[in-house]
Amino acid sequence: MGSSGLGKAATLDELLSTCIEMFDDNGELNNSYLPRIVLLMHRWYLSSTELAEKLLCMYRNASGESCDEFRLKICYFMRYWILKFPAEFNLDLGLIRMTEEFREVVSQLGYEKHVSLIDISSIPSYDWMRRVTQRKKVSKKGKACLLFDHLEPIELAEHLTFLEHKSFRRISFTDYQSYVIHGCLENNPTLERSIALFNGISKWVQLMVLSKPTPQQRAEVITKFINVAKKLLQLKNFNTLMAVVGGLSHSSISRLKETHSHLSSEVTKNWNEMTELVSSNGNYCNCRKAFADCDGFKIPILGVHLKDLIAVHVIFPDWMEENKVNIVKMHQLSVTLSELVSLQNASHHLEPNLDLINLLTPPEQYWAHEGKRTTPPNC
Repeated sequence: MGSSGLGKAATLDELLSTCIEMFDDNGELNNSYLPRIVLLMHRWYLSSTELAEKLLCMYRNASGESCDEFRLKICYFMRYWILKFPAEFNLDLGLIRMTEEFREVVSQLGYEKHVSLIDISSIPSYDWMRRVTQRKKVSKKGKACLLFDHLEPIELAEHLTFLEHKSFRRISFTDYQSYVIHGCLENNPTLERSIALFNGISKWVQLMVLSKPTPQQRAEVITKFINVAKKLLQLKNFNTLMAVVGGLSHSSISRLKETHSHLSSEVTKNWNEMTELVSSNGNYCNCRKAFADCDGFKIPILGVHLKDLIAVHVIFPDWMEENKVNIVKMHQLSVTLSELVSLQNASHHLEPNLDLINLLTPPEQYWAHEGKRTTPPNC
């Protein structure tokens, strides 16, 4: 985190003062990650509006010979916050109002240079993060099967990756925080939708296999999904890869001995490699290593990261000595959350057909209806 001298715990005011003093006279940081960590993690301890209000109070109450210098550094810190986390200044109405109040106070005190540092007028809209669209209840029976039969594995993998990334990038810090603290998806529609997509894909894989009448045909579907899994790995989409492997590993499919006897030795080898990759053995050590070795655009196994966050939350208390932030916990949580945030902002070069995307979204109603109609095979 850089040399902060804060130790293992500090009050919020101590954290903020330390972060502010890390900016030099030109607004540059001296090789410290602490300001970013504090700004990323502050909502674990207080709202963004409350943080901005604290900074405004510090600005107002600044005094002494270095008053002007300290006020300038506070504005550098505000600018850094705006640049690193712009969505907060577009979606949080309380923060927007407090920022405008901040600007008015700065202007009234005659610091016009400072006013320009806390300008949020050019921030783009992040309204797409706020909306959770409702699925249209349209009949997809037959169409999804037809698409599966005619699309190549790479086309399926690319469209599923587009769907996954669209869902993943909507999840906010507060969505993760709510799940970790409360341990459920209540009042958390964005994360709930992401998990429902994962489960829907897994069930869709099972359905596509079990809907075929003969062992040979089921083996062909399994083979195609294993090839889709290989393409998902090439696209570095580990979350959908886990969903596909999970679907093929379901007991309703793994027990079909005759079906698996029709798989080629090469396909069986690929399948064993995939299951070993996403195995939970060693706390998902194989998958973690493969994921860490990937650069650029990649989608993590969300469940593994949530597990990591919950483990840290359970082990460490938020506060020490009543009013001091547990810096060790804050740093540990920030490691995982910082990676998730950065991955959400990664760009991709996928160019999906939106009509196919709509048909490929596996609805739970479709699974439930088809599951009742189809008698699971036993070979």
